[in-house]
Amino acid sequence: INQVELHPYFNQEETLVYDREHKIITQAWSPLGRGSEILNDPVLTAISKAHAKSVGQVILRWDLQRGVMALPKSTNAARQRENLAILDFELTGDEVQMINSLSRVDGRLQNQDPDIYEEF
Repeated sequence: INQVELHPYFNQEETLVYDREHKIITQAWSPLGRGSEILNDPVLTAISKAHAKSVGQVILRWDLQRGVMALPKSTNAARQRENLAILDFELTGDEVQMINSLSRVDGRLQNQDPDIYEEF
């Protein structure tokens, strides 16, 4: 398992390709962008409305469809249930590409580059 920061603003496409080629599971931490501006992104909001789902559900479904194991964090029981309810819809290929296009070179949140950041 390769656990990496991964969310729509930092999609880690190169890492995903490498991991797939080497049979490594990619596990996303901060898949919802730590509740940042990602949850208000107009592209994600439009996709969520089209599916009658929350932005968080759209992001988690995007992860699932890309073969990413997401680790969303919530202390709210209703939000935890919502995070699990992502199997009753599917994103189109165009929607997946729209989300992928949100990725940014500087998309890492809070400068948590593992080469220089230490949590503890």
